[in-house]
Amino acid sequence: MLAHFIDSKPFQCGYFKDRQSLFEEYLLEDISEVEFDYMLAHGMRHFGEYYFRPRCGTCHECVPIRVRVDEFRMTRSQKRALKACEGIEIRMGLPQFTKQKFRLYLEHKKRFHALQDDVEDEQNFRLSFYVNTPFGMEFEYYYNGDLVGVALADVTQRSFSAIYTFYTNPAPQMSLGTFSVLKQIQLCQRRGIAYYYMGYFISHNHSLAYKANFRPNEIYVNNQWKPFRNAEGDYLVPENQVCWVNNDALVKAASHPDRTMQSI
Repeated sequence: MLAHFIDSKPFQCGYFKDRQSLFEEYLLEDISEVEFDYMLAHGMRHFGEYYFRPRCGTCHECVPIRVRVDEFRMTRSQKRALKACEGIEIRMGLPQFTKQKFRLYLEHKKRFHALQDDVEDEQNFRLSFYVNTPFGMEFEYYYNGDLVGVALADVTQRSFSAIYTFYTNPAPQMSLGTFSVLKQIQLCQRRGIAYYYMGYFISHNHSLAYKANFRPNEIYVNNQWKPFRNAEGDYLVPENQVCWVNNDALVKAASHPDRTMQSI
C-alpha cells in the first residue's frame, strides 16, 4: 500500500455548529483486502482513495460502531419496516455513476440539513463514490420501475462497510434507510461476513444515533471494540464512556524513503 500523508487543518464540524473538526487523513493507493479490513477495525472510513478518521481536540463524540452479524436480531419496528418495503426491487452490482443518481443524492441531502459534507458537485460525487472502489458494491432500489434509492458499500470476505445511502421514500409508510441496512445485514448473513460497519455513532446527533438500534453491536473505545447494546437493547457502556479519543497515527512512514506503508 502506498500512502500520501495530508497536512490536516481544522474545519467546521458537519454535526455540531459550535465545533470544529480535525481529521487524521491520507490518500491510499493499492490497498490490499487485509490492509482494508485492518483500517475498518481501527475506525477508518473512506471516500475513494481518501481515508480519514476523527482526531478532534476537545470533542470525542464520533465513535465507530459495528454490528455482530451472526447474532443480529431484528426488532419489531425493523420487521415492520422490512414488510412495508416489500414492493422494492433490489439490484446489486459494481458502483456505476449516472446523472440520475447524482440528482437523487442532491434531493436526499435537502432532507437532512444536519448532515453537511463537501460532496456538492458532480465531480466530487464521482470521486467520492464511483472512482477507485476495489471492494465496492452498489445497491439500487426501484419502486414501480423508478430508481428511489442507492446504497454504496465495501465488501470483503470478513467485513461489510456501509459508505453512504441516499434515497427518497416512495410512500409515507416506507423507511428505505432502515430497509437498506436490513437487506445489507441479510447479505452478510448469507456470505458469513462477521462484521457490518456502520461508520460513526454520535449519541447527541439524531441523524446518526439510530445506528445503535441495530444490535447486538460494538463500539470502538479506548482503541478496542466493546459490546455496546445487546440483542435485548440494554446499554452495556455508561453514557459518559461513549467516546473515542484518537491520539495515534494509524498509517506510519516506512523506512524506505520513497514509500510510506501501513504499519500492522
